[in-house]
Amino acid sequence: MVRTIKIASSRKNINEVEYYLNTIFRESKFSRKVYCRIFLAVSEAVNNAIFHGNNEDKSKFVIIEFKEFQEYIQLNIADEGLGFDYTNVPDPRNPQFIRNESGRGIFIMKEYADKVYFQKNGALVQLIFYK
Repeated sequence: MVRTIKIASSRKNINEVEYYLNTIFRESKFSRKVYCRIFLAVSEAVNNAIFHGNNEDKSKFVIIEFKEFQEYIQLNIADEGLGFDYTNVPDPRNPQFIRNESGRGIFIMKEYADKVYFQKNGALVQLIFYK
């Protein structure tokens, strides 16, 4: 199964992503535990795409693509931004950064997804979840 959604870069459209994921969950056969991990990681990736990648520019879009394979689930989250240096992201557990209001998204994605890949200079995030 492949499902794709395209949303404008607006905070209010995050609800559409939740509806999209809930619809997929009802149609698929993966566990509630896997769904919760997907929901948290994808929410962070979409937030990053809207706020950092597209700078909340409503004329730019975020595309979320869901692919289900026999042994794993893959989600691709792409924005229209220039990307970022994903090799140089500070650890939010470091006392120097612990009180920052942002900076935990990539950490959360890596904690909940089984694999995280960055492509297109970081403007495309690929999340892999084993069933």
